[in-house]
Amino acid sequence: MAQITIYVPDDVARKIKREARLRKKSVSAFIADLAAGRDGSRAWPKDFFRLQGACRGTLVAPEDPPPDEVAL
Repeated sequence: MAQITIYVPDDVARKIKREARLRKKSVSAFIADLAAGRDGSRAWPKDFFRLQGACRGTLVAPEDPPPDEVAL
């Protein structure tokens, strides 16, 4: 397994350690999960609800043509 050294500000290091402890993981396992996209978060993206309804009134319902005939 490879080793990587990173430098982060002290406040970021405290947050990382706190989150790792809350998830009952080592700091290394926590960072590896974050890097692999497996952070365990099921939260919506930060801007999701801000964008909700942003297109209201600008979308046009498409015409619903009959289905194509299928050759048997």
